[in-house]
Amino acid sequence: MSSHTERRRFERLPASMSVLLDHPVTGLHALKTVDLSEGGVLVTGNFAGNAEVGDLVSLKVVGLLQERSPTVPLKVVRCGANEMALNFV
Repeated sequence: MSSHTERRRFERLPASMSVLLDHPVTGLHALKTVDLSEGGVLVTGNFAGNAEVGDLVSLKVVGLLQERSPTVPLKVVRCGANEMALNFV
């Protein structure tokens, strides 16, 4: 039996969308979503070293829905070499 404790509060659903992440210091980054939940979103792309836990960012879906897509404020809760976990604020 694994001693790993699940810390996720919300069920995650696979979601692959192109998004633009706007970071107040490093600017716009074209990324892809991996999954989505009621609490946040996991994005992937080349973002290594460009964000820190606690940073406030915004995200917008691009492509077909871009004209109607709202800009959503988020907070960085985890940032790795190629993926970043964001919580809705």
